[in-house]
Amino acid sequence: MTSADMSPVDVVVKTRPGAALAERYNASSRPYVDPALLASRSVRDRTADALIRYRVISVESRSAGEELTAELARLPEVETVYVAGGPAPPPVVAVDDPRNVRQRYEGAAPIGIDARWAWAQGINGSGITFVDLEQGWTLTHEDLAAANINILSGVNTAWHGHGTAVLGEVVGVDNTVGVVGIAPSAYASVVSQWRSDGSYNTAEAIVSTANWIQPGDVLLLEAQTTYSTTGNTYVPVEVEEAVFDAIAYATARGIVVVEAAGNGGYDLDTFRDTTGAAVLDRSNDDFKDSGAIMVGSATSTTPHTRLSSSNYGSRIDCYAWGRNITTTGDGQTGTGDTTYTDSFSGTSGASPMIAGAALLVQSYLKNANHSLSSPADMRSMLSDPAWGTTSNTPATDRIGAMPDVRAIVTALRRAPKIDNPIMGWVGGILFGVIDDTPGVWWGPHGPRPVDPGWAQHLSPQSKNVLIGVAVHEIARRIETPALRNMLAQTSQDFLEQAAAPTNQG
Repeated sequence: MTSADMSPVDVVVKTRPGAALAERYNASSRPYVDPALLASRSVRDRTADALIRYRVISVESRSAGEELTAELARLPEVETVYVAGGPAPPPVVAVDDPRNVRQRYEGAAPIGIDARWAWAQGINGSGITFVDLEQGWTLTHEDLAAANINILSGVNTAWHGHGTAVLGEVVGVDNTVGVVGIAPSAYASVVSQWRSDGSYNTAEAIVSTANWIQPGDVLLLEAQTTYSTTGNTYVPVEVEEAVFDAIAYATARGIVVVEAAGNGGYDLDTFRDTTGAAVLDRSNDDFKDSGAIMVGSATSTTPHTRLSSSNYGSRIDCYAWGRNITTTGDGQTGTGDTTYTDSFSGTSGASPMIAGAALLVQSYLKNANHSLSSPADMRSMLSDPAWGTTSNTPATDRIGAMPDVRAIVTALRRAPKIDNPIMGWVGGILFGVIDDTPGVWWGPHGPRPVDPGWAQHLSPQSKNVLIGVAVHEIARRIETPALRNMLAQTSQDFLEQAAAPTNQG
């Protein structure tokens, strides 16, 4: 038995709606997420209500935690229960690569994400808030101090060099020393998984951030965890259900959440939670979507190839460099104010690049007086291979695409606009169901990717109903009788196809 097996652990339990935990357990438990954070919401919704149902019980060892978990799982009032993964190293690979040309990840595709082009267009992250969630930082670093980065909540306590490296990639100050971040003019803050009461609680850190920042802002989850069904393999933090619900809470509020996939070298499609559900496999009925943009890592050289350390699978949306990353700090535990590294790595290094790309796109929209992108639409744009760089062998790498900021902003500038609210949903139907050509269009609530994938699982009958209704709405607005009648007939044809019995042979 290892010392880790004898260390205290937290058992997280979620009760069913309307049910209460039995008194013999409730007396020794406490809320997992501070109720004051959730009570502060002016409007209650299902994501907040889900988080209220979590409680946590601390026990003296992992074996005691597993025993209690099995006991609680048998109670009818319990929806889910698990042993929390606890503190884990941030998702970084050991420093093992020689020094490379600095910050080539900011260059043009296919090498990088083309932040340099964005800067030349005056797009630099201004107007958007960025929050890095992890365990520690050196905020007095010479290339970060002028950014005036504040701690939203939690305690700055561990892996300082890691957090410093992440901040340098994203918001390194544009001065006469060191590096320049991808979005150097974004307003930056940090939040720690280590809470002020001494607990380690990723879910509460996410909720506290979502309550403070605004729709369209960007939250980066620089964390990974372990899970009982995968042993010591590192997996994304959202496999813990309370963290999943906290991410859903944030994305429901319009926060763009970027999440490191983790460095387990693991096929996430094969992941099963404690109930046996394939929650990370998009092709499985058990799939659960938190709304986060999940990031894998690849080589810095082209063609970019998935690193063996990176997790992979259908849940991964984007990738970026996972080696040879030049940034502030030592990438690990150091606290030097003048330290730099050319070897930051792993999904820890890749995720800030995707967060930086999101900041640049939102900054363009903000400063062009457009509506900011929703989390779902941002994910669609950043992961679209038509506006990015695919990996060397997409079918086996399975880490998505690396976004090209130039391609995305150029597409936004050229996109057609539909301002009428009703015609906005008509456009959503027609572009999402009929036209699968890569592109983007402007609806009343901001930019929308063509065919974002929302309709891909609909039956042919359901698609025909939607098309029929959309075409009917267009027909109502046509003044020319012949054209109006033609469209009305087209609408009727689609509705009749939807009503026709399916061929079972």
